[in-house]
Amino acid sequence: MIDHNDIFTIIKRQLISTFFQPIVESSSQEVVAFEALSRGPSDSRLHAPMRLFDEARQKHCLFALENACRQKAIESFTRQQLQGKLFINVTPDTLLQADHRSGQTLDLLKNYQMTPEQVVIELTEHTPMHDFSLMRHAVRHYQDMGFAIALDDLGTGYSSLRLWSELSPNYVKVDRHFVNHIHQDKVKRDFVRFIVEIARAVGSQLIAEGIETQEEYITLRDLGVDYMQGYYFARPQPTPQRRLTFCLPEQEQRADITAYGEQELAAVLVHEVTPVHPQMTVAEVAEIFHQHPDWYSLPVIAHKRPLGLVVRARLFNQLTRPFGQELFGKKPISQLMESHPLCVEKNTRLEQVSQLVTSRVREYLEDDFIITHEEEYLGVGQVIDLLKKITDLQVKSAQHANPLTMLPGNVPIQACIEQRIKQAQSCVVAYLDLDSFKPFNDVYGYAKGDEVLLLVASLLKKYACPNKDFVGHVGGDDFIVVYSSPDWKTRLADMLEDFSRRICGLYTQEHQKAGGIMTCDRYGQERFFPLISISVAAIQADTLSVNNAHELSSHLSHVKHKAKSTQGNCVVLQTQHKMQIIFPPSEMCPPTYHLDTAKALAN
Repeated sequence: MIDHNDIFTIIKRQLISTFFQPIVESSSQEVVAFEALSRGPSDSRLHAPMRLFDEARQKHCLFALENACRQKAIESFTRQQLQGKLFINVTPDTLLQADHRSGQTLDLLKNYQMTPEQVVIELTEHTPMHDFSLMRHAVRHYQDMGFAIALDDLGTGYSSLRLWSELSPNYVKVDRHFVNHIHQDKVKRDFVRFIVEIARAVGSQLIAEGIETQEEYITLRDLGVDYMQGYYFARPQPTPQRRLTFCLPEQEQRADITAYGEQELAAVLVHEVTPVHPQMTVAEVAEIFHQHPDWYSLPVIAHKRPLGLVVRARLFNQLTRPFGQELFGKKPISQLMESHPLCVEKNTRLEQVSQLVTSRVREYLEDDFIITHEEEYLGVGQVIDLLKKITDLQVKSAQHANPLTMLPGNVPIQACIEQRIKQAQSCVVAYLDLDSFKPFNDVYGYAKGDEVLLLVASLLKKYACPNKDFVGHVGGDDFIVVYSSPDWKTRLADMLEDFSRRICGLYTQEHQKAGGIMTCDRYGQERFFPLISISVAAIQADTLSVNNAHELSSHLSHVKHKAKSTQGNCVVLQTQHKMQIIFPPSEMCPPTYHLDTAKALAN
């Protein structure tokens, strides 16, 4: 009788099950990879992975177990023809095991006709990592063979930031502790925001693990996390879902349309190409290409859903080979189509489409892509059209951008507001004006003043939702944000608090201690000016009867007067029935400024 509780029996007989969990691209929700997760026999005390690998470690057969798991994962991945990359977990100290043999993973891949470029080695360490030389050795070992590297469990306390800085992995996984209820925890949001900035600086891509709710997904997506995995998308399964079928709330689906002009969405790229059925013969599809010389690809559709894409060049390359017509002509086109084409929803921003297109492997960079509406076929998009549109938008954006901050100027600001009013979409228009900015300029000079404006611009972009909110620079020390994100109050409050912390660093220690500066006002009278703060006039635009941006601007001027009359950072919100101060909270006291100290410094 086979002992399912014996680790050596499990390894010898490969009594291991492989489960795959999809890794999705945050914005498009497309599955781009699968992580292979191994389990012991279902009726064994070693079924759970932690017990299984702990037992192998204790019995000194960890490498043998990992090698068996690796083989099962690669075999199952290729047999199911799963798309994207395969993430395989590796424990670094297996390289020190007596039975370790270099190049074994490469041999496995060759046997299953895979390449190292298709595999990501996920270095997993469940004990405190003090031997950095071992981890460096593991990284170099796999990088030299052509594998990408992922560092697991960032933030778990095992000196992971040092590992990140020294090893430069391609991917870094954020521990699920920082994901759990992140939408309710400002500290976690600030931590992830900090990690996103580091990742962009060093060229790594972030993967958040353990997403279980829609709120967690939306928060992490808006913070700029590249990829995600968790039960919200799919549980690990032996036969995983290749395409996810879930939708965001209706207001989320509308957000991309309203935050960006219609000319910035994938819908403008649609070519109406007649699709073909998967059972149509290769010869019939070739005849369609002959009748339409301007079609570079044909989508394969069943029940209105995309199944694949036939690329003209690759099809005719097969047919023009010796006996190509005889071998393939009568076969169904489903046997020669690209089974995992890039599909994008029509409301996807062109910037996101460009990122998806350029992230494909080099062989498929120039391929057309399929454009869908609610996952049903709409048309075909071509890379050349995408490049032209992106170039046009960049030129247009540069023409109307503020030369200092490079934020959109008055023309795009007005266009954005007009569009929101015309479509009657829920949004808040916030006008930000800096207090005590001119005296600061007079004392510290315009170069320092520019630093303040750049600080405000960077913080507004940092705390705005890139998919839904619009940030613009009217000119001078005036800014506009059009918020569509439902948590805009939290975003704005976080931004103001961050500004208050950072602005102090632009003053001398003496002025910081005094809480401001003594200088002449516009009338030549010397008086005290507190540290720069921000007055915000906000209007819930869809609650007021306004017909255009000019009328909205008139309302904002009245709200701005109320905000400017309050000392320190202040947000005044105007809705249909009332005007109220929503920041700072009523329990917060305004700052105390030491006028005697300031006057003494001035003298």
